[in-house]
Amino acid sequence: MNRILYYMTVLGVAGAMSVAAQGSDTASSGEVKLTEEQIQMMEQRVAAIADPAARLFFQANIHRAKGELEQALQKLARLNVLHAHDKRWITRSELLTAKLYLEVGMPEQAEVTARQVEFLNEGTEAAETARRFLDELKQMNGQAEVSE
Repeated sequence: MNRILYYMTVLGVAGAMSVAAQGSDTASSGEVKLTEEQIQMMEQRVAAIADPAARLFFQANIHRAKGELEQALQKLARLNVLHAHDKRWITRSELLTAKLYLEVGMPEQAEVTARQVEFLNEGTEAAETARRFLDELKQMNGQAEVSE
């Protein structure tokens, strides 16, 4: 029964984040701007999550949505240190970390992190996600070289 409640809560938070992202203004940098009400709603739902790794992951997503990228990276670092053996969240955390590294202007770290995910999760959906991210990085690097 607790597991069902947990998954309903996680899905509710993810749904709220998705709805908030779809209904929000997008800045020129591509970051999603949420209303204060949407952020408060997400924070209330996250506070109800019992799994500490899941809570940290969703808190990082809230910081990202607010444009607080360094705080998002700190939450993910905390998740990685405290819950390194939680396979359900560590891979998601690493993938989000790679995206955040790119967003804060650290493309080399983004690439290294994505390569780690790809290597450690060979043959999984996470590895394929990391591969797509690396392909996007490669395309961006190619475009940057052309414009220089």
